This record gives sequence, structure tokens and C-alpha cells, in this order.
Amino acid sequence: MTQTYHQRSLFWPLILIGVGAIWLLSNAGILQPASIGMLFRLWPVILIIIGLDLLFGRNNPTLGTIIGLGGVALIVVLMLVGPGLGLVKNVEVQQAAYTEPVGDASSASVSLSVGVAQTHITALNDSSNLFDADLRYVGEVEYKVTGTSEKYITLTQKGSTNTSEFFGWFDGPQNLRWDIGLNPNIPLTLNVNAGVSDTTLDLQDLQIADLRVSGGVGNLTVNVPNMDDPYHVNVSGGVGDFRISIEEGAALTIDVSGGVGEVNIDVPDGAAVKVDGSTGVGSISVPSDYQRVSGNDEAIGDSGVWQSPNFEESSRQIVIHFDGGVGGFTVR
Repeated sequence: MTQTYHQRSLFWPLILIGVGAIWLLSNAGILQPASIGMLFRLWPVILIIIGLDLLFGRNNPTLGTIIGLGGVALIVVLMLVGPGLGLVKNVEVQQAAYTEPVGDASSASVSLSVGVAQTHITALNDSSNLFDADLRYVGEVEYKVTGTSEKYITLTQKGSTNTSEFFGWFDGPQNLRWDIGLNPNIPLTLNVNAGVSDTTLDLQDLQIADLRVSGGVGNLTVNVPNMDDPYHVNVSGGVGDFRISIEEGAALTIDVSGGVGEVNIDVPDGAAVKVDGSTGVGSISVPSDYQRVSGNDEAIGDSGVWQSPNFEESSRQIVIHFDGGVGGFTVR
């Protein structure tokens, strides 16, 4: 019997080794941030290299190895010499502050659309302003205010800033911040489109009439208040874990669309809670004393309806609807 041995191409092992080496050199400080910024401009070259391997390397492992080795070498060289050739633009981090007094406002609608920045939203302390914003950002932002008794405030990252510009000349988005303060005495409709990096909405001291949050890339934390009247929260997950914490005594409905990452909702002890959830890939976990009303976990993922023992007779109810993506869902 004749045994045939097939030589395997080293293309993908070389690519993985190259990526790991670049990452290691960056963490060690050997590759400068400008060189990492250059990497974001090279993604078309990477696609070309992969295409060459698909065309020629599959039937000729030796040629595939040469393509992989040459591709990694080319990318490393371009990362080293590209900044010196002016292929990565210098980006200025800008600062801005925006304020809007309460004036005659009896309610307000605030819409925020973040680019790349850590975002923190909280209540103002002893302020006559309705809205305060302190920003560190790149690119352009647009700020608008309309209305008198009901004010409409929008703060938006404008345009499609090149990703390499964000990361080329500073060490990631932690240097970019959106710090937003809102008046705790004015009922608010709040709409937040999170960007790249972590987002924290510390809203427990605010008057929230309606809340909509769209996750971006990064962890998302939302702390919601106890209001006299029930209100609605809508959260759409992005890429990253997110957590919702509910203040004691709150009555609200939460609609959660999971993205990629774990979802955790912290409910107060003894709260009347109903959970109606389904996951794509992942499981659902609720407190052990919750009663399962319907559903099964025999298929991929999990689905069902659960209720706390006191849900039906309580006048202050928390209703959670969860439509999951990839990741587990926990109510605790």
C-alpha cells in the first residue's frame, strides 16, 4: 500500500505568528502608536495577500508559504516606514464644553451620538444648567438646541472619521472622553448611541421619562432610577458586555436586544419581576425562586417566561423582555 503525504501550506500559521508578534511588540512599546495606526490603513493589502493565497497557495503549499512570509514582512516594513513617509495623518485631540441653562424648560429630550470616546452620563449637582458637556474628541461634533418649554438637545459626532486617525497618534480611546451632566429636576427623554469604548449611564438621580440606548463596541453600564410613574427602557446591545442595575422600588419595562457579549440585569431584592427571554447562542439564568411559566431549553440557546413569586399581586412591577444574540443573559 502506498501512502501519500500532502505538504501543508504555512500561510495561516505565518499570518497568526505575524499578528501575535505585532501585538506583542506594540504592548512592549517597541512599535509606536503611529505604526499601529498604519496597520488600520493596510487592511486592503491584507485582503490582497489572502486572495493570492486562495488563488495560488492552495495547490502549491510552498508558494503559499512564500506568500504568507512575504506578506507578513511587507506589512511589518510598511508599519515601520509608513509614518515617516507621511502615510498616517497626525490627528489633533480637541476639547470643547457645551452648556444649556434650564430657562423656561419643563421637560427635555436629549440625543447623544458618540464616536470613539469613553462616555459617562450622570446627574448635575446643584446646578442651574439643564445640560453640561465636557468633551475630548477627534474629528467634528455638532451641537444643537431648540425649543423653550420643551427643549431638544442633540450632540453628535459628525462624519466618518478614518479608524486609523483615531488610533494612529494616541494610545487608544481612553484619552477621548464625553462627560455629560443632566439636570435632575427636569423630566428627560434620553437617547444614547454609544460609540467605541466603555459607556456608563449613571441615571439613578435623574427623572427619566423614556430611555433608549444603542450599544457600540465596548462595555455598557446603565443604572436606572425609581420613578413615581412606570417608564420604558430600550437597550440594544453591540459588541461587549453590558449591565443594567435597577434602583429599589422602580416600576418599568425593559426591552433588551442582545448583541455579542454577556448581559446582566441586577434587580432589587424582593422586586416583582417577570422575565420573557430567548437567546440565540447562550443561556438564561434567573433567581432560583422564580417560577418558570413557559418555555424550554432543549434547543440551541434558551427561551421561556419566568416570574417572581410576588409578581401578580404587586403594583410595582419590573417586566423584562430579552431577545438575545451571542452570550448569556442573567437576572440576579
